[in-house]
Amino acid sequence: MSAPQRALLIAARELFAERAHPDGLAAALTFTGMLVLLESLAFGPGRAREPDVASGVFWIAILFAAMLMTQRSFDRELEDDAIDAVIALPGGRDALFAGKAFALGLLMVIVGVAGGALSIFLLDLEIALPGHLAFVVLLGLVALAPVIVMNNVVALRVRARVAVVPILSFPMLVPQLIAASQGSAAALAGDAAVALSWGALLAAFAFVYAVLGLTIVPAAIE
Repeated sequence: MSAPQRALLIAARELFAERAHPDGLAAALTFTGMLVLLESLAFGPGRAREPDVASGVFWIAILFAAMLMTQRSFDRELEDDAIDAVIALPGGRDALFAGKAFALGLLMVIVGVAGGALSIFLLDLEIALPGHLAFVVLLGLVALAPVIVMNNVVALRVRARVAVVPILSFPMLVPQLIAASQGSAAALAGDAAVALSWGALLAAFAFVYAVLGLTIVPAAIE
């Protein structure tokens, strides 16, 4: 099998596991909805409808949901040592990272659509550029996955992994969080050029961290 085929096989395995036991996806959806609701109440209806606040609330919820879902995914791998069979295969280490990141990206699209719909409904948001907003959100979701998966693999055998992964991930994700929030706010406000600029930066983040993950993960697992 080629490297892309191995990665797709791992991604399909991950999606089937999530379909059989959708506790990670259900927890992420619930967490996103509750966080959006609580933060909108905390800011108040008037303030929460402003583009910069609404986009910031959305992306903070998405970040924590992605962290929660990824940790649950690796918990399943460690429960019966299933991960050992994967990394023992030729090219299994690269396929593990690429497949997990791809599957997480697809699942986060579901969470992002649900969270975005809830934000629009609760806050009664007016979207000036829906196409640009979808573009920025999609790239932001894709850019999150490589960082979170990479740090989960690095801290795979650490006893306090639940605490270590956020400590490693959050500083790396701050630039992406800013880019995603600013790009979404620009799309809500109707500034097409700014939204596309932030979207391009998110695409660069996704590429850089995907390459970095494919470089670091095999050595980290070894």
